[in-house]
Amino acid sequence: MSQDTDCLFVGIDAHQDTLSIAVLPLGAECPEPARKIANDPAKIRQVVQLLEKRGSLHATYEAGCTGFVLWRQLTQLGVDCLVAAPSRIPVLPGERRKTDRLDAQRLAIFLRGGQLTAVRPPTPELEALRTLTRSRDAARKSVVAAKHHVSKLLLHRGAIWRGGTLWSRAHRTWLRSVELDDPDDRVMLALKLRRLASRESELQELDELIEQRAQRDDIAAQVCALCAFRGVQTLIATNVVAEIGDPRRFRDHAAVSAYVGLVPSEHSSGSKVRRGGITRTGSRHLRRLLIEASQHYRRPYPESKKLRLRREQAPTAASELARSVEQRLVKKYRRLSAAKHTNLAKAAIARELVGHLWQAMREAN
Repeated sequence: MSQDTDCLFVGIDAHQDTLSIAVLPLGAECPEPARKIANDPAKIRQVVQLLEKRGSLHATYEAGCTGFVLWRQLTQLGVDCLVAAPSRIPVLPGERRKTDRLDAQRLAIFLRGGQLTAVRPPTPELEALRTLTRSRDAARKSVVAAKHHVSKLLLHRGAIWRGGTLWSRAHRTWLRSVELDDPDDRVMLALKLRRLASRESELQELDELIEQRAQRDDIAAQVCALCAFRGVQTLIATNVVAEIGDPRRFRDHAAVSAYVGLVPSEHSSGSKVRRGGITRTGSRHLRRLLIEASQHYRRPYPESKKLRLRREQAPTAASELARSVEQRLVKKYRRLSAAKHTNLAKAAIARELVGHLWQAMREAN
């Protein structure tokens, strides 16, 4: 970031309808009084043109529900804009006031001091892909909730399935034959079953959309390379591509593992070293999918026909990497599970697995 004598640092507190803007000149002791404008492209362009007459602009705003629309607008206007990571914004000790005006001023101060951590804005295509994969995860949760509603209603009325696995074909046939005594209960059961069917239909539609999206040229090579790994099929591969984005933005395996939240937390001071559970930062549903994939390394399974076909379709380097990684992770899982809790073993395998997936993405990019 260049810092000339006419440099202006602009903090923006962004909301759906308004923007609070605070300007801090390079040599000033405190920001100028913040002004509030409408969150409108024409108004933003007008303010930028006025400020550019005073000097070069460096702006920032906090990442949130407004997305990256403002970043794209400012970038198109030639403004150097930084989208700040909310969890890494400093908190001033003893400060008990929070308003849009003060938030904008603090952002300007932190930007000038280089105290903000930037979020890398995705491309519109990558942002749409993330929306698709995250919507699928939300649909999965809604299906689980709908199943619980049906099961608990029947449990409360004493209608309990004892014929084997829940939600199997036999169980679903039994559900359609259940007759509750009270007419209101029968109406509610029919309503909950229709809701479940609707949500399962939505989930199936999203799965089909993800399968189609994975075949597009922009991500097809990366998805194909990732599918060479045991436990990784189109769904997990597409989620990895969507959440990691450009693999070149990570310097090594440790950086991508930390991004997903699979590295141990630490609270050390002086000679005392204290490490805790994983940090759980980043994408929660990607971390869950990686943990699920790690369970495929519990023991040395024979190579199935589907896995062999995926590896034949993948690049040679990715297939060789997947086979060598599989042998290593199987041995590591067995060693860790013998001495540690199985959940710790899964997290350790997932942490190493995501690093190798990142490497395969980088080579296929």
